[in-house]
Amino acid sequence: MDSEPYKTPFLPIGVRKLLGTVIILVGLTAYTLAAVWVAVDVLPEHWAVQLIFYPIAGIAWAFPVKPLIDWMQRPDKLTN
Repeated sequence: MDSEPYKTPFLPIGVRKLLGTVIILVGLTAYTLAAVWVAVDVLPEHWAVQLIFYPIAGIAWAFPVKPLIDWMQRPDKLTN
């Protein structure tokens, strides 16, 4: 059980979803451009390096997005 009292979010859920969607789209676009830049200009063209880089780059974006999605889905009011 969570010991902290439930805090009602400042923004309604519709606004949080819209704002979160925009943040995710902008952030994912920037992340994709950065990953492509690293893959093309920084990494050596060796198959073993690419074998390690691409799975990590493909999964790594999800970890910072998880708290944002949790915030977007938080209900406006706690139901009993």
